[in-house]
Amino acid sequence: MVPDTIRVLIVDDSRIFRGVLERTFTDIPNVAVVGSVFNGEKALEFVKSAPVDLVTLDIEMPGLGGLATLKAIRELNRERSNQPPIEVLLISALTRQGARCTVEGLQLGAIDFVLKPNVGTESDNMTAIRKILIDKLGIYRMKRFGRSESIESLSGPPSRSLPTKGDGTYKAIAIGISTGGPETLSLLLPQLAGKTSAPIFIVQHILSGLSKYMAESLGRRIGHEIFEAQEGLVVQPGHIYMAQGGLHMVLRSKGSNIEIGLSDAPPENHSRPAVDVFLRSASAVYGPNLIAAIMTGMLNDGASGVRSVKRAGGLVIAQDQATSVIWGMPRAAIETGVVDMVLPLEEFAPTFLRLVKGTHSE
Repeated sequence: MVPDTIRVLIVDDSRIFRGVLERTFTDIPNVAVVGSVFNGEKALEFVKSAPVDLVTLDIEMPGLGGLATLKAIRELNRERSNQPPIEVLLISALTRQGARCTVEGLQLGAIDFVLKPNVGTESDNMTAIRKILIDKLGIYRMKRFGRSESIESLSGPPSRSLPTKGDGTYKAIAIGISTGGPETLSLLLPQLAGKTSAPIFIVQHILSGLSKYMAESLGRRIGHEIFEAQEGLVVQPGHIYMAQGGLHMVLRSKGSNIEIGLSDAPPENHSRPAVDVFLRSASAVYGPNLIAAIMTGMLNDGASGVRSVKRAGGLVIAQDQATSVIWGMPRAAIETGVVDMVLPLEEFAPTFLRLVKGTHSE
């Protein structure tokens, strides 16, 4: 087997769909299907007895369901901490229950998800899913075999000290995030919710129809409501806002208020919502009082937007490679040369709370 071959285990209760996935993977170079099973119990038996790199996991199955299987695989990874972790790619139908479970699975650490296609004939479905799977395998390869350049080799080491502008002077936080975002946000937001009067805006790359469930799920986890962006919604102190899937989120001043707007303009960086679109509007509204944070994610969305933030006098922070699930977006931001700080995930919340205006004590 080629050294970089991805060993895939297919888990789905549909024999027909397992066959579709197996035939599709067979047509993709450097991928080997090492097993195909119909439920979570069989999946756990397999991964404990044979080498597996990636599990495609049906989210809705009888018996041991997708979420329970994912949790068990995560526990197995912890027990085998000296081995590369088994990654999980969720396979979901975008039903109401499927959407909720998919969001929860992403928060539990699945690298991404694939919607079961339903575009016509079996041939049409295989063509559609092949393209999707190639993209998702790219995410796996970047996480497993990604580059490891040092910060210094990119643009010189950004400062880890606080900016001379001083503590407590920033009025809003904008977070741009993609692959690995749900899990990262579930760790970050509990440390921020209700502890500052600064509004927090989140642009998470996500499909239309899932952002509502993500806002609800994260809100339950942190005990603090997260508002899905709506046209004309007036920004309130201390609230957390999440961009709608399938639409750009923007900010605009209206009298003494700041309002959220939605746009169906074309995608930027293959994304809608796009971080760049939001940061351009946010820097125009908040000027030097904005903190922009670029966190885990593929490709380069946010790299153009952070230049707008810096031109307006704001602060730019990027997540470090060690704590990013995928170090694509933060790396691209660092390469612009305008990033002020590169921080591990655990330092984001304390840094925000030192810098933003109106931090509350416990």
